Amino acid sequence: MRPLRTIILLPALAAITISMAQVAVGGKVGFNYAIGSQKIQPDPKDPPTNPKGMGFAFGAYAEIPFSDLVGIRPELGFSFRRLKTESTAVQDFENAGVTVNGQQGTFTGKQTQLTETDQRLQYFQLNAPLTISPSEGFRIMVGPSFGFLMGGKQNSDVTLTTEGTATVNGQEQSIKEESFETSKKKGSAAIRNFRKMDVAAMAGLGYTLGVGLDLDLRFYRSVVTTYDESAGSSRYRIWTNLVEFSMGWTFGK
Repeated sequence: MRPLRTIILLPALAAITISMAQVAVGGKVGFNYAIGSQKIQPDPKDPPTNPKGMGFAFGAYAEIPFSDLVGIRPELGFSFRRLKTESTAVQDFENAGVTVNGQQGTFTGKQTQLTETDQRLQYFQLNAPLTISPSEGFRIMVGPSFGFLMGGKQNSDVTLTTEGTATVNGQEQSIKEESFETSKKKGSAAIRNFRKMDVAAMAGLGYTLGVGLDLDLRFYRSVVTTYDESAGSSRYRIWTNLVEFSMGWTFGK
């Protein structure tokens, strides 16, 4: 039995050794574009625009073939994402009390508040896609992605525009005023309500030239909420969709 077992194990060990000898490593850098899918309950009268924005990413990877067709591509990297959104709230007034130059009067018109938010997020990212290579250099990728939120910052600009007619002592005068204020948040205050770990499904295509130049295009879809905020009976949730393109260099091919 022992000689037979040896005869069976030797080819398997040889195949593993040959496969491991073909392991390659590399580094990459690229940009990403995030688009948030949002759900607000109950439906607001003036919902914010879908958050979206361009960021960048870089990291390192290894290519581990199991055969000429199938392999795995573990990756470690950093993903810097941006989500920009804006919301508009309009309030109408009719004969509302107002003070103009120290005198009491009434105001009829509207007040528009435009809020523009620029959210930056920094992730440490771990990917482990399975690769299928139907031809030399070309690969199809599918697998999980885990993003660990490291920090971020948030800038908010609020523009308040008042337009209408004020009546004081029987005299009417047109009013158009605009005010602006900005706020900046960093650290934990900027990433409040964001999930600390973003779990996503990833699919993509890649091609490695014979000289080692690596091109990669992929899509990520969060399978858990990226952002979840509740206040009273309302709830605001965001799932991230991310398109990423990168260029890299593979060593050891």
